Amino acid sequence: MKHDRRTGTTHIWDAGPNLQPDECQFVAMDREEDSGYLLSMVFDRLSSVMALVITGVGFLIHVYSTGYMKGDPGYAKYFAYLNLFVFAMLMLVLSSNLLGLFVGWEGVGLCSYLLIGFWYTKGWPAEAGQKAFVVNRIGDACFLIGSFLLVSLFDSLDFATMVTGVEGLLNDPAATAKLTAACLLLFGGACGKSAQFPLLTWLPDAMAGPTPVSALIHAATMVTAGVYLIVRLNPLYAAVPTVLVVIGGVGALTALIGASTALLQRDIKKVLAYSTVSQLGYMFLALGSGAFASAIFHLVTHAFFKGLLFLGSGSVIHGMHDEQDMYKMGGLKRHMPRTYLTFLAGAAALSGLPLTSGFFSKDEILAHTLNSGLIGVALWLVGIVAAALTAFYTWRMVALTFHGRERFDPEAVHPHESPTSMTTPLMVLAVLSLGGGLLGLPVVFHLPHGIASWLEPVTAPGLAILHHGGEQHMSHALEWVLLALGSGIALYFAHKGFHAYVGGTEHDERLYRARPGAASFLRDAWRIDSTYGRRIVQPLKLFSFLIATLVDQFVIDGAVNGVAVVARKTGGRLRALTDGSVKNYALWMGAGTAVLLVAWRVF
Repeated sequence: MKHDRRTGTTHIWDAGPNLQPDECQFVAMDREEDSGYLLSMVFDRLSSVMALVITGVGFLIHVYSTGYMKGDPGYAKYFAYLNLFVFAMLMLVLSSNLLGLFVGWEGVGLCSYLLIGFWYTKGWPAEAGQKAFVVNRIGDACFLIGSFLLVSLFDSLDFATMVTGVEGLLNDPAATAKLTAACLLLFGGACGKSAQFPLLTWLPDAMAGPTPVSALIHAATMVTAGVYLIVRLNPLYAAVPTVLVVIGGVGALTALIGASTALLQRDIKKVLAYSTVSQLGYMFLALGSGAFASAIFHLVTHAFFKGLLFLGSGSVIHGMHDEQDMYKMGGLKRHMPRTYLTFLAGAAALSGLPLTSGFFSKDEILAHTLNSGLIGVALWLVGIVAAALTAFYTWRMVALTFHGRERFDPEAVHPHESPTSMTTPLMVLAVLSLGGGLLGLPVVFHLPHGIASWLEPVTAPGLAILHHGGEQHMSHALEWVLLALGSGIALYFAHKGFHAYVGGTEHDERLYRARPGAASFLRDAWRIDSTYGRRIVQPLKLFSFLIATLVDQFVIDGAVNGVAVVARKTGGRLRALTDGSVKNYALWMGAGTAVLLVAWRVF
């Protein structure tokens, strides 16, 4: 192993293609030339952060799963899939080139299909797994085409080669146009994995899997792959700022769609699923403003508090005997005190209450967005609205689940606290959710920003290209104003959301009576999924039916069956000639001989 202080990269030893199994060769990830290896790995500052999140939160999810999945007939298979998932994600973040990353990329896609549809005997989980698989294939096709374009530009898929070679393309319009197309296509792949508009519809349906799977997919692994990809290739994206504007716009729109949809969900896991969509939108909003370290900072804090909230919801579902409808809960804090207290920590961080991890990472993204120009101001306003909605729906969820009167049948349902194997990971994540903001304190606190400083060797090339004319820094006074504004919005809308629903579901009922169209529009996620079903899925099914019926059965099967019929009838007629009569045989032999003689004379 060797550490390069100049690049912040640690290189590992790898087996060479022509060496014996017990021999090793150093894989030099030189910035001047490709390593020449199809699959090699690099452990630098970015991959180290990702590996810690994946293995750390993943370990807590494994511990939690021992209690959650106890007694399930597929217990062993579940852990086999779960570990394969973690392996594929580690392959994704540790690979030194796009080829190895794509192997892990496809691996997590396969494992998501297996884990989402784990309870396939119920029917709909299998359909949800298929949906996730198919939607991600759209993004994967974009990823592959973008990779082909990068090969044509750099003659390599090695990250170090592309990072050092991008500056040579900046003065070539044709190369810049091709690079723009490649970055857009890779972003399309990221939209599939990270559930960004328009490929966001698979993620809410992924709730069909066991709750620990939801925590793993939505918090620490698969959905963060798109964010990691763009940060890893940050110099390429910095060279085409137009693509960054597109990324920021898509991120802001996705954040708004997810936050507004979560307002009226009844399923506790659906609230958290659309919340994940929204928070991923914030990460892409950060990428669009060039705040690559801020995106990773929010990725880390999100892994803490969203993992906590998903596991907390699983504890609620476990204690409520598989009930997920918040309308049928209420008053659970008396029955599940440890789950309740840890859930409060996650809710505080998600809603961005002051001094929690989510407060620091979210407000840092919004500050960078506001400071990124005129378009950034518009995107910042969208981000502020999404932040207000986030605080509202988060504390609506807390009120409906844990406070107010009990809306379940006490004779049929007996809520109880989860076992220690499930609540211990909740406590660990609660501490991280509250204190994780220490990893990236604002500049006005006059303390080092841990994440930004640690990632500087990775993000510096992209920032140098993006801010070649000098970065405009925000004044400390404006930063304090933004921190106060973020605190005020979070506290006010958290208060409104909690008190609107602490008495029960009457607020939703009034909204459905007063604005049924708007309520239905928000509940159905802006009708994006239903529109896809009506305009794309159903026509494709009809077209497939026509192909299967007309082309396959009538044309192809008809042709094959027609040839068989002709052969059968011809054989039947020839068989009639073989009647055993020597006289007839002699006649046909003579006729054949005459025909041959005539043909010989003519030709």
